[in-house]
Amino acid sequence: MTPMGRIAMFFPAAHIALSVAALVAFIHTPGAASLALALFTLYLLPPLLFRLYSQKFPPRGGTWLLNRPNRSDWWVAHQMQLSYAALPSLEAVLRVIPGAYSAWLRLWGSRVGSRVHWTPCIDIIDRHMIEVGDDVVFGHRMTCTSHIITKKKNGNIVLTVRMVSFGAGAVVGAGARIGPGVQIPDNAIVPYDAEYRWRYAA
Repeated sequence: MTPMGRIAMFFPAAHIALSVAALVAFIHTPGAASLALALFTLYLLPPLLFRLYSQKFPPRGGTWLLNRPNRSDWWVAHQMQLSYAALPSLEAVLRVIPGAYSAWLRLWGSRVGSRVHWTPCIDIIDRHMIEVGDDVVFGHRMTCTSHIITKKKNGNIVLTVRMVSFGAGAVVGAGARIGPGVQIPDNAIVPYDAEYRWRYAA
């Protein structure tokens, strides 16, 4: 792991601490400015820092060895998003506000179309690596990941990252699990509790 990767490991705790401090400041001094600071710290600081990082190291698919001292941009992205995995209610709030969650994913760098319906309890693990067309519906407790980590017989720990895409008009059933590199066609219906495994997408 590179020094940047080690530094990134401290980001989730730092983000949570800053968010708590901003919320405490709002409670002690209610007002538009303190509310804006709290919301900025909670929701905008991580994606904006990630976009700044992406100016130098754009997100991309590929394969990396995690047990080698190589730079892993996915690892940095993962750490910047980890506080939302620890506190999933933060994202659930965005999903009940029309258009808010789609806009937030765009801020991370994903491409999201119009009129997308997100149910509150879903899990988008790699928020910067999905493409969603118009009028897509995501069912209750579906999961989407753009990465997978495997261990080879020679001991290498291999990270594979691939963009996941959902075509316009697709309906993703409740409990569905969508893996890296999967491409859901336009107007497709992913059945309840289906599992679309990862593949090495071109």
